[in-house]
Amino acid sequence: AVVSTQSTGDILATTDNMMDFTEPGVDVYCIHGSEIPTAAGFRWKPKYFPDYQPNQIDGPGDGTVNKRSLELCKEFKRLKDYRVYPGIKAGDHMQILLNPDVISYVKNIISETGEKDLLNF
Repeated sequence: AVVSTQSTGDILATTDNMMDFTEPGVDVYCIHGSEIPTAAGFRWKPKYFPDYQPNQIDGPGDGTVNKRSLELCKEFKRLKDYRVYPGIKAGDHMQILLNPDVISYVKNIISETGEKDLLNF
């Protein structure tokens, strides 16, 4: 059996360097899905951690990333536009890349910013 002597606080402290939300230094166009059940947390029965699978607690998101994380881009100073595509067919984390409205939107951004050589995708 695996026994951990670390407290939750100790474990979270090791992730501090992963929480760097430094401005990217470029214009930001945020596009993501919504209204799709997404893992928001996990709950283990008493004495089940870490040897057993937890119960998943779902919340809003794009099927992969939860809503709270998706909305972080709103905090960037150079946010130019923020668009949400609700529903599994329009806004699933991977399916959004095939959404004709999203493709058109991205092409318009590229065209407007003068990066015309990027339009050949």
